[in-house]
Amino acid sequence: MKMQMLCVSLGLSIALLGCSKERKVSFKTYPTKVTITQKGQPLADASVTLHPLDPNGRGAQGKTDASGVAVMKSFGEGGAMAEGAMPGKYKVLVSKVLVPAGATATEGSDYDAAQSASADPYASAPKPLLPPKYNSWQQTPFECEVKEGGPNEFTFDIPE
Repeated sequence: MKMQMLCVSLGLSIALLGCSKERKVSFKTYPTKVTITQKGQPLADASVTLHPLDPNGRGAQGKTDASGVAVMKSFGEGGAMAEGAMPGKYKVLVSKVLVPAGATATEGSDYDAAQSASADPYASAPKPLLPPKYNSWQQTPFECEVKEGGPNEFTFDIPE
């Protein structure tokens, strides 16, 4: 019994040490903020993605707050994350969806069963609230360039 407790304690200690290690990205980022408005008003809860034009670049993501501002974050290997974006030119993608009331996040066979049990299988699907061109790197009119010297603060308005 003592041996089992010792093994469990040792295993938990090793797991906690591995989980507490801070993960850092292997590339340099610079603070970057993107403000999104729609018809001149702040657009809250929109997803913003910086899609790099350089094939060797890394994208960045953020979500707008009530004032329409998204603080961008870049992701690296093994779940590492850094605030900001790498220097470079980007297409700016913006999306916002409405998740219908009562819709739940389900996957696989649970999702299939929920959809087939519904009178309208599309009723629980998220509904895009913005024209699709703003979430397509081939069609978005929005571009920005993140520079080492900053300031890297960009504002875009969706007129529709």
